[in-house]
Amino acid sequence: MNIEFINSKISEHLLSGISEVSLFLIEKIKTNDVVDYISFKPSLSRSLQIDMIKVIQPTIDKLVGKEQREFNENGRPNGIVEYCPSSYIGITYDHLFASLQTPAETLNEQTSKDLYCIKIEIEAGKFAYFLNRIPPFKKFSKGLWGTLADATFRKLSDSLIGIEPGFDLLIYEDEVLVVNNVSVQRIFDLKTKYVQNTNSVLTAFEETNKFEGFEQFKIDSIEDGNIVKRVSRLMTKPERMTRFVENFDKVEDIIFEFDLNIELNDEKTKIKYTDKKQLNDIVKLLNDAYYKTVLTGERGSDDLR
Repeated sequence: MNIEFINSKISEHLLSGISEVSLFLIEKIKTNDVVDYISFKPSLSRSLQIDMIKVIQPTIDKLVGKEQREFNENGRPNGIVEYCPSSYIGITYDHLFASLQTPAETLNEQTSKDLYCIKIEIEAGKFAYFLNRIPPFKKFSKGLWGTLADATFRKLSDSLIGIEPGFDLLIYEDEVLVVNNVSVQRIFDLKTKYVQNTNSVLTAFEETNKFEGFEQFKIDSIEDGNIVKRVSRLMTKPERMTRFVENFDKVEDIIFEFDLNIELNDEKTKIKYTDKKQLNDIVKLLNDAYYKTVLTGERGSDDLR
């Protein structure tokens, strides 16, 4: 994503004092099938629109020049931001944007407010969307908020909403810049997507006939939140599964060299799955995550695979 361009346009808005800014408060609704959203669009004064740009602009400025990498479900190195196309997220992305196009007409204090979105026009008809989860004010959940006015303490509504300098996601022209790796998974309920991908990957992998106890392995993988993300990644890296099958004769040596908690059957032709404690080592093996450096022969594993 061209952060420099977006940042320059927002800086221009600040200098001119003219910009089109909208705020959406978003309720996240989870059903048995899929996550949906209801958006509410409160009115903003012109001065408050500029204030909102001023709040988030320093964070945008800090993103300029940062290395960008393709989104990885398993995490990322420090100092990196990630990106993905909207198609990676899928139907929940479509649901969120449908709610922003047709916001609900009424909003009351009892309505759950899970996210907010600041929409800023970058060019004519082109908008950037800054999404952030609304942090709960747990510390004061049993107390009250107040302010001093004319030497009098006055109670404030307990449905306060804070607009933070930081944000979890920046969306522009259907590309998503992921500032917070965990938040994108929670905002769009990507766990459901990961489970579906894992089912597809393991159903296809079962046909290779390289596992004993495969059904239990599949159940345990889907029930483990971290494992399901690692297996899901194989959906976009099918060549790793192919290499695993083609090079299965090397598995025994890898198990020995890296001291893995993996068993083979007596014929050395299949992995013998017996316990959840084997999951991590097996899935790393499927992802070809074990390596030996060329220079010193140092052994290790890539935790982001």
